[in-house]
Amino acid sequence: MVLTERIDSQKLQSAINMLKIIAHPVRLAIVDLLTQNERMTVSEIQDALGIEQAIASQHLTVMIDKGVLLSEKVSRNKYVYLRFPKMQNIIACMENCCSEF
Repeated sequence: MVLTERIDSQKLQSAINMLKIIAHPVRLAIVDLLTQNERMTVSEIQDALGIEQAIASQHLTVMIDKGVLLSEKVSRNKYVYLRFPKMQNIIACMENCCSEF
């Protein structure tokens, strides 16, 4: 039996890498927040998640460095937002698929 690929291997590897990056509770929570809010400051994310500023910054830096998030400095504030807004589909899928757990 020959299996055909629905997604080319390069796109599949990119998807795997992105999922690995967000596969942490804090990072997944950040993605969820950013699907509800177009862009947020580090302080807003920290407050919304109830975590320390250093932890928020650490996770945001990883996500920016790996290309999951983009950032923009406006005056004294650093705003972050999803590089791929359709990531909201991942959150919706998890809500639908995992609602029984």
